[in-house]
Amino acid sequence: MNSFKTLTLLAAAALALGGCAGITPTREISSGYAIFDIQAGPEVGHARIADAVKRALQANTTQVQITNGLPPSPLPAAAPRFQLLAPLKGSNLAALAAAAGPAMQIPTCEGATMTATARDNAMGRYGEGTTFFACVMPYSGGWALNVHTTFVKASGAFSAATLGATLARTVVGDSSQFIPRTLAAMVDNLKAAGATVTLVEVYP
Repeated sequence: MNSFKTLTLLAAAALALGGCAGITPTREISSGYAIFDIQAGPEVGHARIADAVKRALQANTTQVQITNGLPPSPLPAAAPRFQLLAPLKGSNLAALAAAAGPAMQIPTCEGATMTATARDNAMGRYGEGTTFFACVMPYSGGWALNVHTTFVKASGAFSAATLGATLARTVVGDSSQFIPRTLAAMVDNLKAAGATVTLVEVYP
């Protein structure tokens, strides 16, 4: 079956399922985060904590970049938390960025000894992509693991592939369902390394 016939059939199916709105080209960006507290004895050092997080990202994404830093001195008394920064705020580009859409915000972790940025583009041809930003921040009582996620999804008649994916999602869902799997892999790896992990906060 040629691509024109395939697209025609998919469009007809989309109209039958959801009307014209079902094939309107739409791009959605959804963010979330999870914050964990890590406790471990002296035999479990920073290197094992960082390696556990890295291996979970390597197993569940298509690209990983790691930055290893130095711990702050002195260590903070309370567990640190990531912050969202608007890098263009106050610059001459801020007005142009605002006109183009919502203000861009990037996560940052002050005092992180390990920062990882990972992308999962396995479903890229279907208009889906996931980004993980994870950081390990030591404090006097243990470590804080903060994970910020961004999921991008294109739907509708961008192409035959995205239109087909739009229809399939009504049955099987989208690849954002694999974000909890990656978070769970981090927790499992940390526990296997000898740490105790507690979920402190999560959204959504």
